[in-house]
Amino acid sequence: MTVASGVSARDNGEKGKVKKWGLFLTGIGENEVFTSSDLIGAPGYHGKGFWAAGVTYSQSINKWLEWETGLEYSRHKIEVVPNLPPQAEVNSRVEKAALITVPLSVKATFLKYLFASGGILFDADAGLDSPIDSQTGIGTSLGVGAKYDFKSGISLFVNPYLRFHSLVPFSGDDYHQQLWDNGVKIGITFPL
Repeated sequence: MTVASGVSARDNGEKGKVKKWGLFLTGIGENEVFTSSDLIGAPGYHGKGFWAAGVTYSQSINKWLEWETGLEYSRHKIEVVPNLPPQAEVNSRVEKAALITVPLSVKATFLKYLFASGGILFDADAGLDSPIDSQTGIGTSLGVGAKYDFKSGISLFVNPYLRFHSLVPFSGDDYHQQLWDNGVKIGITFPL
């Protein structure tokens, strides 16, 4: 009786555990700024779009479920509209905010090519001159998508998603502003 001692590149030493890393880009997306209530005299904030890019790491839990994490950078455009009397000329301005995000999510694959994912976000403000409250805190993410797995182990994916940042802010403020965004990730993953 002989025992095989080889380890395949796909399971990386843990039988059945497929590990992958990947790259993605969200070229365009929508964003908006919310507060718990309207403040009298405060300026208005309107999202004017964003882009994001990052890396992912995932590991299978079983045949249809995996957990994933990664590191992402996003750049948001936000229009600031001063609160002025109706007869005054309103000169709005567009400013930028940046976030570094570490997601921790679970992804369930179904019907071979489709998946749903959800989890928490750990956000850190990456800009020094953000026009809105610090988004450093914990948020949440939900998404659905489609993927195609090649025999080589490489996969392509498209992932529409919705995110709420700073649901639990690390800075205290009674009327904390929260950033919301939705977009479509396009990416590629490679087996480790």
